[in-house]
Amino acid sequence: MAITKTDFINYTRCKRYPALENIRKEKLSSNLSVEEYIKEENNEKLKEIMYMIFDTDAESGEEIDLTKKVDKQLNAMMDYYKEIEILAALQVEKTFGGKSIYSKETFMQESFDYDINGIKYLCYVDIYNESNNDINIIEVKATTNRKYNELNYKIEDETVPLFVQKENIYYLNKPKKQSNKYDQKILKLLDRYSDEGKYVYDLAVQRYIIDNYFKKQQKINYYLAVLNSEYIYDGKTEDGKNVYDTDENGNNIIVLYNMNEITEIYQEYIDTDRVRLERSIYELDDSPCKVSKSCELKKRTECKFKPICFSKVPNKNASYNYKRFSSFKYEGVKYDKYDLINEGYYSLGDVPKEWITNNNHIIQRECYDENKVYINKEKIKAGLKSLTYPIYHLDFETFPCPIPRFKGEKPYTQSCFEFSLHIETEPGKCDKNKDNYVFLATSNVEDQREEMVKMLVEKIDVSNGGCMLAQNVSFEKGRIKELSVIFPKYKKQLMQIYNSGRDLLEIIDNNRELYKSLGFDDYNSSTVNYYNNEQSGSYSIKKTLPLFTNLTYHDLDVQNGVEALVEYSLFDKMTPAELEKSRNALTEYCKQDTWAMVEILKGLRRLIV
Repeated sequence: MAITKTDFINYTRCKRYPALENIRKEKLSSNLSVEEYIKEENNEKLKEIMYMIFDTDAESGEEIDLTKKVDKQLNAMMDYYKEIEILAALQVEKTFGGKSIYSKETFMQESFDYDINGIKYLCYVDIYNESNNDINIIEVKATTNRKYNELNYKIEDETVPLFVQKENIYYLNKPKKQSNKYDQKILKLLDRYSDEGKYVYDLAVQRYIIDNYFKKQQKINYYLAVLNSEYIYDGKTEDGKNVYDTDENGNNIIVLYNMNEITEIYQEYIDTDRVRLERSIYELDDSPCKVSKSCELKKRTECKFKPICFSKVPNKNASYNYKRFSSFKYEGVKYDKYDLINEGYYSLGDVPKEWITNNNHIIQRECYDENKVYINKEKIKAGLKSLTYPIYHLDFETFPCPIPRFKGEKPYTQSCFEFSLHIETEPGKCDKNKDNYVFLATSNVEDQREEMVKMLVEKIDVSNGGCMLAQNVSFEKGRIKELSVIFPKYKKQLMQIYNSGRDLLEIIDNNRELYKSLGFDDYNSSTVNYYNNEQSGSYSIKKTLPLFTNLTYHDLDVQNGVEALVEYSLFDKMTPAELEKSRNALTEYCKQDTWAMVEILKGLRRLIV
């Protein structure tokens, strides 16, 4: 059982991890089967794509656990990851020339290993390129370059990008003089648990193995290859396949980041991590240790041993489930979610009351301590009264494909393939079936977005009043605005719908500006309208629905956003019978989302009677 790059990253989380993994010493220097390595790598790649898809929690605020066992159907997503690797390889050959080794199958890629202290460290390389006596190592990630392009620092009054592009390669943009602002951004890249640093650390571990393999006798360059968030696909195809040429703005779909300097800085840290890892492996101490950001709670990389280390923390109303919680500050000391657990504050009620100064947290704590429901009837009544009829309850289902499929899309564009619409003509007047309209694409390879837009503007007419309502309306508005750009002849009607948008959460949760405009004072306009302990700090539709209705998603064949996009992604692989079943399931799921909003409004009206 050679230690792979992924093993290294996991085993160095904390001293306890190797012991809980129950590593057997006699396997540390043995060979790893190709099948084992491929399975490990594919799981990581699948989680990476799913993390990118749901990273912004954009669709409905739904809490989707990406750390659970990946369903076998998600292997459909691997086709996209492999395509990204091929696109990256083509870009590497275009940029460097020379000879490249890469493959859609991991076991055909170049591999390196390093033996030390009886342990073998192993890594495979996504793309290995030899050019002009240099070796170029390229690690391909299914993320975009946005996080790196947003890393800026200031020198005097000038904003300076941390990376600058030269011929499709981004390099560190070092200031001519010492700059603390620059150093702070570099520290983000040197934080293995930050969004910016995690991929760099991954590449740096790979560098550690490869440099030791060559014993630093060879000049090697290290690059990250990622999707270009600014690339816009023009719709070009050849022989039925999409062609991703340079777009009209000069963008390539893949961009490269030279990480030589950062990964070099990392080497000292990684050597220290290796020493700790070996100590942990040979000691196998499974005694409890402090939790920290290495646990990566609620991230795609959340430690699989979280149930053990957080066994005292309740699943509902944990101490860090205060609404929009980041940290508590008391007497100059900050306590984040990990600090709370380490101090023995496991539930909402464990947190000292004197620490709680946020008004919404105070409300939440009172509900918890007294087991009561908080209702601000006057605000709910005013919020309901501010809605104009007819109400168009709208919900989109989208497929944020890593690689743009249709004209006008970018990597991870939330590409709409379905919508459900319930029309409520006056308070409570809406039939679940008669007043419902659903559009669902019949194919995942044909562009049917214009047909969807036609039906949308035909059914939603807010020219003489009424409003479009959604839970987390910014998501629906974002899709409508994108469609208005792609299909400009419908822009006027689409933007009317956009401008009429209202959010169901304004009535359940809050909207400060709305309630100030309705005459409420600072306290009431800044606090929630409703809170129940069952929410555990969340206002997702899956949390609020059971509080106002008897509706449930448990009896549906498709129960959440992950399952919906997976079903759609498999359309072209289904038999006619399977396709019909899948489409029926997607129709019922999306229909439930909009009917749920109708039912929640009914429940809110009952509250204020």
